[in-house]
Amino acid sequence: MFPLQMPAIKEAEFSRCEEHGEMSQAGNVAGPARKADARIKDSIYKAFWKDDILRAVEQDHLDVHVKDGAVYLSGHIVNTTSRNRIEAAIRDVPGITGVQNNLVLDDRLTHEVAASLGALEHTYDCKFYTGVSHGLVSLNGIVGNEDVKLLAEKRAADHPNVRGVINHVQVSGMAIGSTNRPFLQPTIGEIIYFRDGISGVVKQVIIDPNNRRVVAMTVFGQFADPSQELKSLNREEVRSPERLVIVPMDVVRYLTRASGFLTIRSDERNRYLDFNSMFFDLPAWDWVPPYPYCPDHVLFPVPHPPLAAVALAEPLAWNQMLDNDSLGG
Repeated sequence: MFPLQMPAIKEAEFSRCEEHGEMSQAGNVAGPARKADARIKDSIYKAFWKDDILRAVEQDHLDVHVKDGAVYLSGHIVNTTSRNRIEAAIRDVPGITGVQNNLVLDDRLTHEVAASLGALEHTYDCKFYTGVSHGLVSLNGIVGNEDVKLLAEKRAADHPNVRGVINHVQVSGMAIGSTNRPFLQPTIGEIIYFRDGISGVVKQVIIDPNNRRVVAMTVFGQFADPSQELKSLNREEVRSPERLVIVPMDVVRYLTRASGFLTIRSDERNRYLDFNSMFFDLPAWDWVPPYPYCPDHVLFPVPHPPLAAVALAEPLAWNQMLDNDSLGG
């Protein structure tokens, strides 16, 4: 428990996504109050670092926001024991006026997802085994057909606190295969490098709503354009134009919170596409994005985009993305 002098904070007093937008607009300008909040935030992260368990297990999966001395915690942790350690670490940090703990516990989320799958188990006479690691749900079990497997995936993904679903459920009578790709969540604003050193910045992520996993990202940068190639062959100095492109997650080689590296060069245009809004929909206003994203960070793939949009795209690239399920096809 936190000390009694720390008052409760109403949920409506803070929005992590609104705070992110305010910080982006404010830039580097910081008044005395914001500097004081920054010192508190830094002290909290240092307190987490001093705790061996929090440093090794939890710190990379939670965020700390401080506004006018009030601390807001968001993200995913393992269990109540971790929550108690976090609260104990914060307790001795000076200047805190209150704490709102919005951390999602894996053990509680496991029970909630398992309960939501109960109706499917009863209806289709099967049993699902659910595991959760920092909000990422893993489904196991054996079902009678592919439709039940996909129903279980969607049911788990309907929980707003789930970061993503990895579906290991097997269909009876079918050979065991591994089609799941690594779970990746590119950070909005991080730098993405092609193999030839060309880089861009992540602007949005494309999420499959049926499993809440990122299947592609939009990257803004200066990339080669086919119309400029003839000029470059004539040895004219041509600067690549700024473009917004769609990069599928299956070409990501390595990803951290700060940067990512792709397996392809920037001139391999059959592996990524120019952004076209006709390929995507905005999530419904009441859809909760998986942590750490905000609503304006997310796009949904259109299952059957207009033929005109597909015709404008590089056909090979679009077909490869659909075959690889990279855009939710």
